[in-house]
Amino acid sequence: MILYHGGVDIIKMPNISVGRADVDFGQGFYLTDIKEQAIRWASRKNKQFSRQGILNIYEFTESTSLLVKNLNGYSDEWLDFVIMNRSSRNSPLKSDYDIITGNVADDDVVDAVSSYLALVKKGRATKNTRLALMDELSFAKPNNQYAFKTQRSLETLKFIRSEETNV
Repeated sequence: MILYHGGVDIIKMPNISVGRADVDFGQGFYLTDIKEQAIRWASRKNKQFSRQGILNIYEFTESTSLLVKNLNGYSDEWLDFVIMNRSSRNSPLKSDYDIITGNVADDDVVDAVSSYLALVKKGRATKNTRLALMDELSFAKPNNQYAFKTQRSLETLKFIRSEETNV
């Protein structure tokens, strides 16, 4: 399977400990199998760091020896997991899983999740606000991400090449 990572660096040897901890699935190396999504990630980093966007391309060889957690769709389990990770700046790198897959809290989705999280922090979130959020998420544009959480998982990736993005 081909996976993509969008950013501003050529990454031949990914490192799980470089990224932020307060993201959807915690600290790790994030990829997607949707090329256009990775290009959007590169564009966002390009604007943030005023550097050329880079699309890194990898071949992923699945391994039955890896423990993989699939958080398919915008479910209650996905929401709880994302809220836990996004609300903790000190989320530990250690994970029970080698790879976590699932939807991205991106663009409009992250705004909706952040609004809900603010209500949770104030003690004002109700079952109805959660249901409203889940309903809103059902209309989100399809996307996905693979968070590689362990060194063992990174060993299943083979760097193919990188490309500059023009976005």
